[in-house]
Amino acid sequence: MRSVIESPWTLAAGALPAAGAAFYSPALGVSIAVTWSVAWVLARRWWAGTSSTGRRIVLGTALGFVVFFIVAQAVPYGRSHTNPAVVGEPAWDSAATRALAVVSCFDCRSNETSWPWYTDIAPISWLAYNHVVEGRQTLNFSEWNRPQEAGEIAESILEGSMPPLYYRVLHPGSGLSDAEKAHLIAGLNVTFQASPPGG
Repeated sequence: MRSVIESPWTLAAGALPAAGAAFYSPALGVSIAVTWSVAWVLARRWWAGTSSTGRRIVLGTALGFVVFFIVAQAVPYGRSHTNPAVVGEPAWDSAATRALAVVSCFDCRSNETSWPWYTDIAPISWLAYNHVVEGRQTLNFSEWNRPQEAGEIAESILEGSMPPLYYRVLHPGSGLSDAEKAHLIAGLNVTFQASPPGG
C-alpha cells in the first residue's frame, strides 16, 4: 500500500509561499526543511510498523481534529475585537507605575487591548476573548469611574499569576523582575489610595 505521507519537500514548497516572503530567511528555510525531513522520516517509519487498525485510529483522530478546527472557525464568539472607549484612568502615582501596568496588565485589564493575529483563530480566539472580558469586568484601568475589585491585584502580581504564564510565553516582554513587581505593587497601592476606583 502506498504511503499517504508525501515528500516533505512537496509540503514545504506549499507552506513557504503561504508564510510570506517578508518572514522568509535562509535560516528559516533550512529550519523548515530539516523539520519536515525529520518528521517525514519518523512518520514513514511509524506508518510502516503500524497495523491497519492503528492507522485508522490515528487518521480518524487527525481527521476529527481537522474537522473540529474548520467548524470552529465558523463560530462567531470571540471575534469581536473592538476596544471600548477609554472613560478615565486612575491618577497614577508615577509614569513608571503606569508603564509597568501597560506592559503586564493592560491587554486584559483595560480598553486598550492589543489583539494579535492568533486571537482571530478558534479556539484561541474563544479563550483570549473570554479572558479579556472577565479581566475587564473585574478590574479595568480604562473605566476607573466605576467600582472595581482592585484589592487582589497586588497579591496576584506577587504570586506570579498576573500576568498569567501563557500570556508571558506569548508576550516575552510582559514578565516582570522581582524589582519591577515590587515597584508596580508599591505604585498601585499608592495610586489606589489616592485615586480609588469609582471615586
